[in-house]
Amino acid sequence: MNETRKAFDEGFYWGGSTSAFQFEGGAREGGKGRSVYDVDLPSGADFSIASDFYHNWEQDIDLLAGMGFNSFRMSIAWTRLFSNGDDPEVSEEGAAFYRRVFERLVARGIAPVVTLYHWDLPLALAKRGGWLDGQTVDAFLRYCETCFSLYGDLVKNWLTLNEDNLSLMMPGFQVAGPRAFGPDAPRLSRAEGFAIYHNTNLAHFGAVRLCHELVPDARIGCMLASSLAYPLTPDPRDVLAAQRHNRATMYDYLDLLTSGGYPVAQLDEMREAGFEPSTMLPDGTLLSDAGCRMDFISLSYYFSICQADGSRADAPSGHTVQTMFSSYDNPRLEKSSFGWTIDPLGLRILLGDLYGRYRLPLMVVENGLGVTDDVLGEDGCVHDPYRIEYLRQHISAVRDAVLEDKVDVLGYLPWGCIDLLSASGDASKRYGFVYVDFGSEGLPRHKKDSYEWYRRVIASNGADLGGE
Repeated sequence: MNETRKAFDEGFYWGGSTSAFQFEGGAREGGKGRSVYDVDLPSGADFSIASDFYHNWEQDIDLLAGMGFNSFRMSIAWTRLFSNGDDPEVSEEGAAFYRRVFERLVARGIAPVVTLYHWDLPLALAKRGGWLDGQTVDAFLRYCETCFSLYGDLVKNWLTLNEDNLSLMMPGFQVAGPRAFGPDAPRLSRAEGFAIYHNTNLAHFGAVRLCHELVPDARIGCMLASSLAYPLTPDPRDVLAAQRHNRATMYDYLDLLTSGGYPVAQLDEMREAGFEPSTMLPDGTLLSDAGCRMDFISLSYYFSICQADGSRADAPSGHTVQTMFSSYDNPRLEKSSFGWTIDPLGLRILLGDLYGRYRLPLMVVENGLGVTDDVLGEDGCVHDPYRIEYLRQHISAVRDAVLEDKVDVLGYLPWGCIDLLSASGDASKRYGFVYVDFGSEGLPRHKKDSYEWYRRVIASNGADLGGE
């Protein structure tokens, strides 16, 4: 137990994560403008209320504090500050709302970890081309400057763009949001896809530079969507397929963000497609400038996959993961009831790999078990031993990465700490320690068994995980 306490120092962040469009609600209040999630979506999803944090923020923060959280990841809705994304003036009502939230978090000993952009692109900017339009970069950097100026005294941990390493795989999403998966999906050339990817990268570098200038005592990082791939077999062709997947989904992106230059092979692809990326920000600052270097890497981790060379005569059939890439089932791993592999050791492997490559501190800002198994009992509780076991195994993996592999991990903030909507708008897939009764007026909150378990984990600084 003493060894475990040494693994997580007193500054380790224990908390949880949300995003504005999936959790906040209040879509038509406080002067908030419309984002790409506030219109008729192909899925029919409605994010206008979500978990209604907008009206329950004091209660929700108290629930987080009750678990002992010392950190909470949330995002700022761009359109709550600038209704169209690039309005002449910031919304006073929207600015005041987040000020109240951050002040209460800090007063309860909870450090805000704030994502500047979590996919909710202002609709007005989307109609002008979204991230394909360079003016969106200008508007975003002005929005970032406003956030740093308004909240830099309270927020000392910032993330730029959520899971932006996916942009090159689904560029239409960065133009039209979830409507990109419907009948009105934008038709984009390969060069336009690279332009979108490059503009979001410029937005990242510009946000990092602004943060370092305006909030010099803060730290800022990226947010990476992980999809760690193993080779399906020892066949060298499968090894190469896994290597190519990891490079395309993770390492090309991080190589750029940590050096200021695109990997040679990716740069060649861009030029062959007819796109030549710039090496500087709109104001002339070089991307390789020290002020543009981020301070840490944050990441999501839910599952691992396998990759194989599909041209092999004996290769099995793969399946598509979230419309982005083909993968193969790992025969050695169990799956959750949602169908995702459960691979805590994969988290340790990934943390070690990232730290070994980039020597930057890491923060796990998404992890967790999303299932439809949660049932609110007559006793007003949800009994979720499956979630406790999943989280116990993954926190153990983080501990091993710190103790045995000497990885610098800043914190563990699992996803959806209070139930929220999935990115597709599904309210039945739940991750939280707190159950939100979406079918009842006022969306009452109920503690799950995992709430008390996580409270003990945090109180012991990770020493008491139970079941070990």
